[in-house]
Amino acid sequence: MILIPIASILFAVDLFILPQKQINDQITEYSEIIVSHRGKFSTHTSKELLGYKYYTQKGYEFAVSKTFIKENGITLSISYIFQNISNVKTINKEYSEELMSGLNGACFYIAIGLLITSIISLFLLKFNSTLSENGFQNIILSNAFLTIIFFYLLLIYN
Repeated sequence: MILIPIASILFAVDLFILPQKQINDQITEYSEIIVSHRGKFSTHTSKELLGYKYYTQKGYEFAVSKTFIKENGITLSISYIFQNISNVKTINKEYSEELMSGLNGACFYIAIGLLITSIISLFLLKFNSTLSENGFQNIILSNAFLTIIFFYLLLIYN
């Protein structure tokens, strides 16, 4: 559990403190991110478009929420350590608000939740001497659950 706050600090330093690399690139292909929904007692399946996943000439991948990028020429802002794409720009528009891949979008909020629960868990384990076995198991399971959701979202959007 101590690794989660350390990794979060490293991600924050990489994303917010270190300067970003600016790379000019070309979009070579894209695919749609579609989720299928089916009701509990229904035989009808509905599909919802979540966004588009783009692949570039220099090997970068990123996902944008429900916005199709019409231009091929883009400028990417990429972090130095983890190569996280934090900004996508074309000549006419900036797409940083619509980014879903990496530590953008839902992944960012789950990572913050995981950081907060792991810090609270560390304080509980350190300073609460009357913590029961059930409380210990709840701490482990809640952090494991958020970690699984975080990696699942990274898998979907990356």
